Amino acid sequence: MRCSRRHALRLIGASGVITATGGCLNPGSLDNYALIASEHDLSSVGRPYLWPDPTAIDATTRVDFTAETKQQYTSELFDSGSVTVQQWPLVGRDRWGKDTRPRPTFLRQDGIFYHVQISEEQHLERERWHFAVTRTDETPPDGATVERTPFDRSTQDKRVLEAALDAVYAGSDGFLGEPQFENLQAVEYHHHLDAEASDLVPSPPFDYVEYEGEYFRPVTEQRTVTVPEWTYTIDEITNDREAFQEYARTAILDLDFRSRDLSESARGVIDDAISEEPRRYEEGAPPSDRLAEVLDALGIAEDLQPIDSYDDRVDFRGVVAEYEGTVYRFSLIVTP
Repeated sequence: MRCSRRHALRLIGASGVITATGGCLNPGSLDNYALIASEHDLSSVGRPYLWPDPTAIDATTRVDFTAETKQQYTSELFDSGSVTVQQWPLVGRDRWGKDTRPRPTFLRQDGIFYHVQISEEQHLERERWHFAVTRTDETPPDGATVERTPFDRSTQDKRVLEAALDAVYAGSDGFLGEPQFENLQAVEYHHHLDAEASDLVPSPPFDYVEYEGEYFRPVTEQRTVTVPEWTYTIDEITNDREAFQEYARTAILDLDFRSRDLSESARGVIDDAISEEPRRYEEGAPPSDRLAEVLDALGIAEDLQPIDSYDDRVDFRGVVAEYEGTVYRFSLIVTP
């Protein structure tokens, strides 16, 4: 655990010796809350805010939508002013506690800049087929059907097989090693993958998959999943680059600290968060008044729950704020 300069100073007594009860000597007592910051250049707005080619945005699926499918969505968006899609986060999202929050997102079409926003969001219950592979140490018995590369399957089924293998090893670029997950990592047949046209579900026509000298058993199942659905709308901004830059900077900037009359101790929290070393401010639960003051200014406090309500680490990410003439991207990490 790294202890911030401000914490260390509080632990130094008049004799210059850190006391035995100091937080930095008691692991886990000071790092329940970590406020971190990094400089954020908004002089030229680009990714992750501006997407000249929105087809580069990945769907929230193991097998991505095709570029043609995404192009159909964006064409409908520009033609009609809105489009409803499932599992394609055209508007970027940052982790926000147990949830996420939308990030300002802009598109460019025929030289014109647009602001794309979420007008409606819902979560749908759907029955979906899933395909996965699990590694086995057993050698296929005589008579077993073994699928080997290059896979002689339809384009869709090859994509599913490759994604299932990649999921086991978390995208290890061909260097297999040990699997990265203990639980089965399945490929979901989303609404742009036709399960009825697939030979892999409900029962694949092979017993094993051989890949890079390893053997895998296929696993299929059908289960209910929760699918996000978003309706996006666009507003035309301008065809002038400088005017767009000014508009986007205003939309992205959550806060200018000059508008807040912060106490000296709260400014000390920010100073620690933006300092070169350790570039973070840490303290234990519950948050002190000075940290609470900063979190209130950043808009985090209203969504921050008591730490005992969190089972695992949660992040509040992506608050963009200007402090003493420099723009920073602030994040709060909560570790119960």
